[in-house]
Amino acid sequence: MRYEVDKRRRIVRVTPEREEDLYFLYLLIDVGDVVRGWTVREYKPDGTKEGERVKMFLGIKVEALEYHKFRGSLRVRGPVVEVEEGIEGVKGRRHTFDIVAGREVEIEKADEEALEAAEGVLEMAKGILPRILLVSVDDEEAAFAYVTALGVEVLYFLRNDARRGGEEGSLLDEFLAAVGKATENLRRRYNPDKVVLAGPQIILEQVARYVHGDRIPQSSGGLAGVYEFVRRGLYDAFKAEMGFSAYEKLLQLLATNSERVATGPKDVEEAASAGRIDALLVLDSFIKENPGEVWAIISRAYKSRSKIFIIREDTEIGVGLRAMGGVAAILRW
Repeated sequence: MRYEVDKRRRIVRVTPEREEDLYFLYLLIDVGDVVRGWTVREYKPDGTKEGERVKMFLGIKVEALEYHKFRGSLRVRGPVVEVEEGIEGVKGRRHTFDIVAGREVEIEKADEEALEAAEGVLEMAKGILPRILLVSVDDEEAAFAYVTALGVEVLYFLRNDARRGGEEGSLLDEFLAAVGKATENLRRRYNPDKVVLAGPQIILEQVARYVHGDRIPQSSGGLAGVYEFVRRGLYDAFKAEMGFSAYEKLLQLLATNSERVATGPKDVEEAASAGRIDALLVLDSFIKENPGEVWAIISRAYKSRSKIFIIREDTEIGVGLRAMGGVAAILRW
């Protein structure tokens, strides 16, 4: 994601470069912000009978957002508050921006703390989890999933319906060759940063002849293996970037040294004000529910060089964080 910040005008100019970037823009844009950009809408100049669709630069005051993570869709709705010179009859009317990868938008934040927090979130987005094509395989089934910061999308299943017979070591060859072919097709379609093989060690050794990628031994493959990979965070990059490691440390400290942990908005806000936060974990839905309160916490954490993790609510650790009040922190002292 490319971006620049104009602190004097409280403006962030952002060009999302891939669909995952739209998730972070969704988190950044609040009701009351002004969003500007090039768009197309119907325009009917005075004295004409029929309107036509015209490209124009507009600014709208945000009243609602609609985000669909696996469709790569972010829509922002609100009344037009700014329009380029020469365009009459548009200001004050309602408009919907479709924000898409590759198109620059301007976001004017309502206050300075929200702008500072936005910088922190954008910095985090730059170090986003690599896009992973996960191939979870055992001797009965292969499941293929696309793992990004947005979550896990199961793409395809392949069952091993071959008859068993002959030498034990050759039983899986036909099935694993099909796994290799399916992996290559999905690799071309999704262009992932990494291919990761997950499953029982003995199977991984055999499938590695047909599929090149990082190998993560675990107890199961197939669809169950996809869930095991996500739940246990076995892949180091996945575990770190998605906040699994920080959450594990937080739980450990809760059990052994609870004074090093703050949970809930009140306690975390006090710790942020004192510069005590080492790692901040915030539920994504909590940001949208309480933007003013949460942006103030993130802004202070960012200023004190804390690590910031935004946790998706639809994950196992998201459920745990919701029970803690939607926000928690590991403290420096």
